Amino acid sequence: MPDLALMDELVLVNYMSGDEGARDLIDQLLAGEVTLALTTSTALEMWCHEITDRKTEIHLAALMRFIEQLPLTGDLAKSAGSIYPRIPPELSDNGENNEQMVLKSVNAATALDSDMPIYSRDVDWYESHGCEVLAY
Repeated sequence: MPDLALMDELVLVNYMSGDEGARDLIDQLLAGEVTLALTTSTALEMWCHEITDRKTEIHLAALMRFIEQLPLTGDLAKSAGSIYPRIPPELSDNGENNEQMVLKSVNAATALDSDMPIYSRDVDWYESHGCEVLAY
């Protein structure tokens, strides 16, 4: 297992909805078996769109203490911007909106810049940009 791995927003979304694979990964995180990170852009996405009630807010806040948060720098923004227009139409034609595609571009740029794998179920998309993808 890698020393540190990035995760896309779907890991936490899936975890919060009870997905078994995501739950296993987060259990490994909490047990200290893996070290996970997410971009501050992903954290923003979670806080903006996934908090439906106070219980969920408290759960996410507690979980975030175990996850390293990686900042979006100007260089990463530039890299993400260069990834975004290269999205092949066959990979982006799955109903994702512009905001989701920007977030994925930031995640890909971060994974590539830090040379870390990314946990995602969107394997084809991340691999098409040269990322090492870990399934969960």
